[in-house]
Amino acid sequence: MKEPKDEKKAAAAPRKGGRFNSITVYNRFFETVDVWIYNAGIQAKTRHSWEYTDRRDILQYVTDGEGTLECNGRAYHLSKHTLFLLPKGVHVKYYAAKENPYHYYWISFSGVYADILLSQSGLSASSPVRNVPDPVIKRSFKRIYDCLRRSQEESAVDCSLQPKILASFYDIFAVLLENKSAARPHSANELINRAIDVMNNEFSDGITVTDVCAKLFLNRTYFSVLFRKYMNVSPGEYLLNLRFNEACKLLKQTSLSVQAVAEGVGMAPNAFFKLFKSRMNMTPGAYRNERTAVGRIPSPVKS
Repeated sequence: MKEPKDEKKAAAAPRKGGRFNSITVYNRFFETVDVWIYNAGIQAKTRHSWEYTDRRDILQYVTDGEGTLECNGRAYHLSKHTLFLLPKGVHVKYYAAKENPYHYYWISFSGVYADILLSQSGLSASSPVRNVPDPVIKRSFKRIYDCLRRSQEESAVDCSLQPKILASFYDIFAVLLENKSAARPHSANELINRAIDVMNNEFSDGITVTDVCAKLFLNRTYFSVLFRKYMNVSPGEYLLNLRFNEACKLLKQTSLSVQAVAEGVGMAPNAFFKLFKSRMNMTPGAYRNERTAVGRIPSPVKS
């Protein structure tokens, strides 16, 4: 274990974020393999926008105000009690709301066990946001920040601070894992019914099987096997059937363009055209114009 040479100088004093009105404090303690808290900080309620790709995972917790996170091609609303992940190696952008800018704490971290905890929590690039009103979360972020700041302001290193920092880090994930256990369905029937509800309600938003698994905290392989067992169709095929059946209705009952229909059922136009052609042996435009094609609409999948 050793403290990176290029980071010793940076740890000398808190770094302020200039016009963004933020403060960053760095870890003066030795780097550990399991969990290494690199730095922590506070972002004040002010105009703020940031866009970058980091080599460490970063957790941020909103204590007040609002903002937006853009990650992995999707936008997420941020508000009080929102915990959000900036995944390492993933380009992200986040910014404060003009009328009610956010205030948040953050911690930047890495480590073998930290990666395991992050995976178990269900936070990922495809599911980076959680609403966690538990007061332990705010208290833990604040304690990590306060301990790191104390370590930088004191001439002698207080060896009690490092265990306190790690304890607070573990407290954050303890809350996340407790919430995950409470949210997970307790029976196969409940799981399938909740998955169907999610897909029925959100297929038009472009939701994927991976998104469904993230929402229900499930392993994708396990979920796919279980879903096919109960529904006689894979979850991916179920989503395609939902989109296809709804698209057929839109083509017959509205004057929306084919592109608008595709986007309205959560599909890219090219993918929708190929799907339609393979199932109906005609283009969406030809289907719309053929009155006798109404009877060819596949029966909806029973849910």
